[in-house]
Amino acid sequence: MRTNVPNEIVGGYGDTVNFLLPAADWMRAHNHAIDPTIVRDLKLCIRMRRRVADSIFGGGDGGHKYFLEVLVFCWTVLRLLPVAEITSTKQSTREEDAGEEDTIHVNRFSAFDMEGEEEEEEEEDTDMFPTMVPRPQRVENSVTVEDLLTSDDRNDAILFLLTLDELMGIVACQYRVLASNVSSNQRQGINGSAMIENLLDATIAANFAMQSVQQLEMELHAQHDHLTTPCRLLATLVLPEITANVDAIVRQHGSKSCNRREIIVFLGDCMECCFHNQSDSWNRKDSIVSEFVAQYEVNATGSSELEQIFQGVLRMTLLEISMKPDVGVEKLREEVAQEMGKPHNSHSWLSRMEYIAGDRSIHHTVRILQLFAGVIDSCAPDKKLLFDPRRRGMFGNPLWAPGRSTKIRDMDELLMSRLLPDWANMCRHGIMGKIKLPRDSELCPFFVQLKSYVDNPRKPVTWSLAFGVHAALTSILEVKHGLPEITGTSKSVFDNYFAQAANAGKLSLNEKSSNINNSATWKHNLCMISFLENFGLPVYDNLALWNPLCAGTSISVLNFFGNIEGGCAIIDCQAQLRIMMYLYHGLVINGIIGEGDIPLLQILYNGFKKCKALWQGSLPKRGELAKRFWISFGMGLSDSKQMSESARLLARGGRLPLDGLFTQGVRLCRGRRMHPIDPAEILTSFRRVCERDFHDVVDKYHTPEQKKNSRGTEQYTVAVHTNDTLDHLEDEIQLHAVNFIPVSYYLEQFVCSISRVLGWEALLKSFKQDNNMDMRQGFAILFAQHILGALDFATDPLNHTFQNVPGLIALSPAPNIVAGTAAFLGSFFEPLPPQNVMWFQAVDSGDGTQVEVVR
Repeated sequence: MRTNVPNEIVGGYGDTVNFLLPAADWMRAHNHAIDPTIVRDLKLCIRMRRRVADSIFGGGDGGHKYFLEVLVFCWTVLRLLPVAEITSTKQSTREEDAGEEDTIHVNRFSAFDMEGEEEEEEEEDTDMFPTMVPRPQRVENSVTVEDLLTSDDRNDAILFLLTLDELMGIVACQYRVLASNVSSNQRQGINGSAMIENLLDATIAANFAMQSVQQLEMELHAQHDHLTTPCRLLATLVLPEITANVDAIVRQHGSKSCNRREIIVFLGDCMECCFHNQSDSWNRKDSIVSEFVAQYEVNATGSSELEQIFQGVLRMTLLEISMKPDVGVEKLREEVAQEMGKPHNSHSWLSRMEYIAGDRSIHHTVRILQLFAGVIDSCAPDKKLLFDPRRRGMFGNPLWAPGRSTKIRDMDELLMSRLLPDWANMCRHGIMGKIKLPRDSELCPFFVQLKSYVDNPRKPVTWSLAFGVHAALTSILEVKHGLPEITGTSKSVFDNYFAQAANAGKLSLNEKSSNINNSATWKHNLCMISFLENFGLPVYDNLALWNPLCAGTSISVLNFFGNIEGGCAIIDCQAQLRIMMYLYHGLVINGIIGEGDIPLLQILYNGFKKCKALWQGSLPKRGELAKRFWISFGMGLSDSKQMSESARLLARGGRLPLDGLFTQGVRLCRGRRMHPIDPAEILTSFRRVCERDFHDVVDKYHTPEQKKNSRGTEQYTVAVHTNDTLDHLEDEIQLHAVNFIPVSYYLEQFVCSISRVLGWEALLKSFKQDNNMDMRQGFAILFAQHILGALDFATDPLNHTFQNVPGLIALSPAPNIVAGTAAFLGSFFEPLPPQNVMWFQAVDSGDGTQVEVVR
């Protein structure tokens, strides 16, 4: 605002926030046009500062209280001012000039704003944004802008941790739903694999939350380059008095100046010495004070005082993050309690944070990860980490069992002796150590974080990694006694997918008239999907592989990347899906069969209705089947119309062209190019999860009041994205449950079999020899021109006979080809066992399964 008013209006107020009051008065008096981003940033600043003020850490002191009153008054003024127009040239220039020198003008809370949020035409929260307030009385010696800016790191740190807590709450909630539905399914006798949808739900929520934390952490580092480790952030929160003491020591006994941020870095690194093993060569416990003293040329007196502060920070940190009860630590705790006159509990730095504080302290997880990093570093890369059973119980309770505790601290032994060693081995020697998976950031962010941690054990642990490990432990805690059922079922479903795929591969070798095993698409994608089986190698600890988060991650990768993305190429590698869908659609719209008569085909039909590659738009009507099929098959529009017209003439009694059954089709099909199936077109859940496309998300669950209170926060964004994605997953779960590999084989077998049933096989072999083209091309010509042609144009498609096509009549055992095709379709697919093609049970929506809306 200072730059929007004459200097003489605000020049007399120095650097205090008091300048805002006359600035607002002047802008109102002159009806000054303002940049719309000023109002947006002001609203966000008020929301975030109010949130900090309401938290346990304060921000609600007198200076900040007055500052908030001034900001709200400015809001009531600025909201009524006209908005300045920004020309495209100006906007372009602004974007081009936005360099490092402009970062001081960026709203410090913008990291917590909704990405791409537009102002919504809703009634504002009258408590937070009143339409009118009295002008605050000017306060002498008010807080300065510099004071506000330097304290913003603490405010942002608080907001960051509050956001982590709420995101972890979202994750915990989904795993509680998973446990509830597993228990409900068992009572009702529902197949255990029905829980896979809930497992995917929880994994999606966890992945969205992990990615958000990673983004927030990067933005926090960019905004505050001294808060680059968890310990430095913790020092900002819990050591403000000690920070002031160090500042006083350096001022009095040092020759060089030292700013507050440099002191926080020093104190955070002091704290981190307690997080490392004593034996870690990179532990700076013996040198950190001397390095600081040398850097700022502190004299001997100051050096001694700094050493005392260092030892005090170590004791304070050790008491906070103690692990297994230690006699020495507990004695120290008693001494401190006597000095303070009250108990000194561990894990007390963060409070009022249900999911990352107290017995679930996330900085406790940070310490364990930092300790285990020393173990990783000491083990040669070509060796496996093996836990020494003689050290059982070293880190905590060795008898931990699911459902007995709600404390993450009780899982220290489990984490150190079973989970972390095998996660490290998987990152070094397993699938994660061998290749970089496509879409790994979207589908398995936890594994990506683990891999970086194992590859760089000497680097400080990140909040993102700690959040991921914390989410894994939370998943184990929240499912309680359902853990054995979840781990066992997850492994069984995973193995079942590959068993079905292997069986389909063997069966495909028996279909001699198919060219599928010579298809590069089939071979490449089948090999790629089969490689994913390495996620489930039984050489690792069962709980490390199949705890709810890791199990859900492996099944998500298999489902979205393997089955859906790779499967969309496999299922149509010989155009078998296109042929089947056009046949099924043609029979349905002619009333020959009903929707739902053949369940598997109905699932495919529902799932692929929006596929542009198949339908080239909306579903074709009668009279459009042949034309749209040829367009889908890669033929141009004009040529497709010619083929459709030829089919119409034949269906209406016209004679076969003199050049025979195939000549026109062969001529027009040369050089055609089919468009592959894009999984994002058929599954919105795929688009949300794999492409992070949320442009058309709608918030259906938050009330207007909740939107007002939550809008502008990362957790609101995650909640909306999660709710929308899970809604679509529920709608599309039937298609997710279909194993595309065996379905691809059965569709291919049907096309080959119908050729034999209709007596076309010998004719197609001659076609292949005469035209040097694949038999499938010849089949497509006969199928489109005669079967689809009849379904398009015949007066009575079911009983239509091809009296004017002697070659086909002579070959076919029955003259009514459409009726014969429809009859064989039912007899082929109806006896097909669901267990051959469905890799888990998909439960219909509305069955009473519990669903949790994230708010």
